[in-house]
Amino acid sequence: MILQTSALKELTAFYQDLMELPIINKDGNSIIIRVGSTDLLFTHSGMADPFYHFAINIPANKIDEAKSWLADRVELIWMDDYKSNIADFVNWHAKSVYFIDPAGNIVELIARFDLNNKTTEPFSSAQFLSISEMGLVFKGEELNVSTENLLQQYQLDYFDKQPPLPQFKAIGDDEGLFIVVPDNRNWYPTTKASGIFPMTIEFVNNGKEFVLKSYK
Repeated sequence: MILQTSALKELTAFYQDLMELPIINKDGNSIIIRVGSTDLLFTHSGMADPFYHFAINIPANKIDEAKSWLADRVELIWMDDYKSNIADFVNWHAKSVYFIDPAGNIVELIARFDLNNKTTEPFSSAQFLSISEMGLVFKGEELNVSTENLLQQYQLDYFDKQPPLPQFKAIGDDEGLFIVVPDNRNWYPTTKASGIFPMTIEFVNNGKEFVLKSYK
């Protein structure tokens, strides 16, 4: 997964020192962070402050420990609708905590109860299993056409736990989801309006390898 940032130095320190994730390569223009089975590459951007929304799967029984672990390192986002720092997505059989990294990315740790990945080990960054969600943003007037193209081109289906809504569509499954929204829609649970920024995502679906590229 390749994303852009104008805060490369800050992200390097944040993910390496605070999040305790391995940096497997870095130079003056990019870093590669190992997030479980996902390699997350941030490359230097000339545009002002690109940001993204992505979610990281953690073991199904570790949301409370993850919250405590994160709270020592970052400011967690409070959600008035749940009166908590933990969102309870009943229909998705999942719970999440959220924070914003130094580049403005909205990062989510999500425990999905239908995945067989429980562990008895104390929570640490070693339990960041993979990046399992990526926000995709399209221009509002192109949202439906772009979503249909996405479904067909990459042989994908809507998430069976989330019927598509006019301004929110989840595509994929518990191991990998695209969260599709129109531009200028606030990313939950923040007031940050979604924007279209360059990204490249390599993924496997039904045994086939795909590369998805999005540009501003």
